[in-house]
Amino acid sequence: MVQTPEPTSSAPDTAQSFSLWRDARHLFILGIILAGVGYAGIQVRQMMLPEGFGTEGPYRAAAIDEIKARPSLLVADTTCLECHTDVKDEREGTLHEAVACMHCHGFGREHVELARAAAEDPSKEIPAAQEWDGDFFTKIDLFTTEDRRTCLACHEQAIGMPADFKKIDVAFHLEDMGAEEPKSPNVCFECHGGHDTAP
Repeated sequence: MVQTPEPTSSAPDTAQSFSLWRDARHLFILGIILAGVGYAGIQVRQMMLPEGFGTEGPYRAAAIDEIKARPSLLVADTTCLECHTDVKDEREGTLHEAVACMHCHGFGREHVELARAAAEDPSKEIPAAQEWDGDFFTKIDLFTTEDRRTCLACHEQAIGMPADFKKIDVAFHLEDMGAEEPKSPNVCFECHGGHDTAP
């Protein structure tokens, strides 16, 4: 018996062709979606960018002038010493000349505003500085203090302080100096001034 070969079809396999189209169609749809998301992202970014961004660098150019126009949160010593010339003279050449006024007296923003207003209108009063409430995070605008805690915040001996920094061991220092009232909050001021600390 002679076997006849089965006829072979030269036509492409339609199932395989359909499968390729289906896969390619999914990739095509995915590409369209990604392109749409990318375009939408660019549009949203453009809407969110403030005017002037990028004209002079990676920032909003007008921000520099806006920041310069804001009132300073910190009052410089030069501002204080415009009026308090006696303190300027007292501190000159002393170790405390480098200590900012605000470290011992608070920020003084309201005080400066009131002083400037009083300079223009002498009938306006400048309230006296308040007594320190003992809180290092105080909300008092301007205060005076002769409390040892303010002195010891900088001068109490601690590990890691520079060797040439003026520091003390409180118990020994008060005994060595013969403090009259070693437990008193203002014991440091028996010998030292606040602006010129030399005994």
